[in-house]
Amino acid sequence: MQAQDIQHQRGDDLKEYLLDSVKFVAPDYSAGFVKFRDGSFARGPVNISTIEQRIYFVNPEGEVQVLVNEDQVSYVTFAGRTFIKSRYGYVEPIDKAGDISLGVVRRVSFLESKKTGAFGTNAETSSVTSVSSIYDSGLRYTLGVNQDTPYRYKVIPYLLKGEKVLLSNKKNLLKCFPDRKDFIEGYLKEHTVDFEKSEEVAALFEAVNCLLKNTTHLAPH
Repeated sequence: MQAQDIQHQRGDDLKEYLLDSVKFVAPDYSAGFVKFRDGSFARGPVNISTIEQRIYFVNPEGEVQVLVNEDQVSYVTFAGRTFIKSRYGYVEPIDKAGDISLGVVRRVSFLESKKTGAFGTNAETSSVTSVSSIYDSGLRYTLGVNQDTPYRYKVIPYLLKGEKVLLSNKKNLLKCFPDRKDFIEGYLKEHTVDFEKSEEVAALFEAVNCLLKNTTHLAPH
């Protein structure tokens, strides 16, 4: 998606300007199940930050906290959805073809802030000077410096093969479906696929899935 701007003052917590449905994978906390690599588990209301790729939970006192032993998480389920911990973030499987799954990571990233010039215009040059405070009658007053910080909300596709999470690209797709190489290459000749766009990869994945299902139905018994 195209970058959107957050108008704020320097030092503000940018997360406070985002909707919960943007800064988390779900708009609300839901009863969840967190499975750890050692086989242990935890239950409670959870959500996943799209900014930090970390699990947040509501403790028995009603306070929101971040999960401490994040590196030990295997997967988490809540609201009927499953998210697998990976080095790329929390991957949610959204489709399956044979033993291969297509997953996505929902991620928010902030870009470089821009100073706001006179009358709310963006200051693209260094001619705008930041003044953080003024003195009046011997008293110091702190001023807010207006800034625009662009952010992007991206749904990034990945391939899941067993316990491996693979980057979405032609090479890995062919590795996952070696018997469907001709079909995949033919599809890519007819369709332009950006492997960083989840909707385009999903369409290709669905085409491969349909082929697999038809092949299975036509196989002799």
